Amino acid sequence: MPHITQKFLTLGKVGLLAGLVAMAATGCEDGPTKTQQRKVGGAQTSDGAQIDLIDPKDDVMGSDAPGGARAGGGGAAAGKSGSGATRSADAAKPSVNSRTGRWSVILATFSTADHAAKANAFRSQLVSEYPELREATVRRVGKGSAIVIGRFDAPEDKGAQGELKRVKAIERNGRKPFAGVMLMRTSSDAASGPPKAHDLRSLRAQFPNVRPLFTLQVAAWSTFGEKGVEYDGMRESAERYCAELRKKGHEAWFLHDEDAETSIVAVGHFDRRAYDPKSTLFSPEVQELMREFTANLVNGEPLLIPVDPRKPEGKTKPQPCRLVEVPGL
Repeated sequence: MPHITQKFLTLGKVGLLAGLVAMAATGCEDGPTKTQQRKVGGAQTSDGAQIDLIDPKDDVMGSDAPGGARAGGGGAAAGKSGSGATRSADAAKPSVNSRTGRWSVILATFSTADHAAKANAFRSQLVSEYPELREATVRRVGKGSAIVIGRFDAPEDKGAQGELKRVKAIERNGRKPFAGVMLMRTSSDAASGPPKAHDLRSLRAQFPNVRPLFTLQVAAWSTFGEKGVEYDGMRESAERYCAELRKKGHEAWFLHDEDAETSIVAVGHFDRRAYDPKSTLFSPEVQELMREFTANLVNGEPLLIPVDPRKPEGKTKPQPCRLVEVPGL
């Protein structure tokens, strides 16, 4: 597990990662959705490593799924294949250069409720008409699905640029139906498909009309952008901890943010009565959970913050757990 150092926490990442460093100065007293932006010096991990914490305005979870792609209703035009089309074996094999890269050439996107089914059906048609694209797969982008080809670590990779050029050059009957395709960041394989059991997204699906819907974050794992640290291990740690809490009788959930390479574990679910902004008090149910989960674990250990933000070198205490809003679907 990577140590939490100043180098990574001062990146100021938003989304899930914001929850790891938010509320460092004020704990949960500011409420579940309002945070203050400030820099807090002197916080440290339990092994004494000094860090700076940035308190973004974002909540732990944004309302949109990771990925950031524009999922439209359709995609690149699929023209009819001509009888004289050249279909060499070399042209049919894309120059994929990464097993885990999340950059791909996007051929088509779908954002309807049945986006996955439509994307898979269209892929079959596409591959039938364009054997050069037979390596194309369906992957998740934002709140929809996309038909993509190639996996690359970065858009500027030679392999990525070569594959983009190859697809753009595909021609039928004097036309280039894929001339407008582009490279786009997609979700990892683990994030594709329907949510697993105990994925926090499934909690939102159970209560689609309860807004706000809250849960209590009790732990998080992140690579913090450290090179050589695999996110797969962080994801597995979060799911394993979630399972452990479930065995102990807790209603535990996990959520993965592939872009921030951060996973959280949360317990319980609450409606708007969980927090009263006027009295700044939490409901008895939330207070009971906070007494049981006294520290927000980061990569398996409590994150220590100053007792008095004005005295960053003074006494420390574990960062408290945080009430966060469950993201929308």
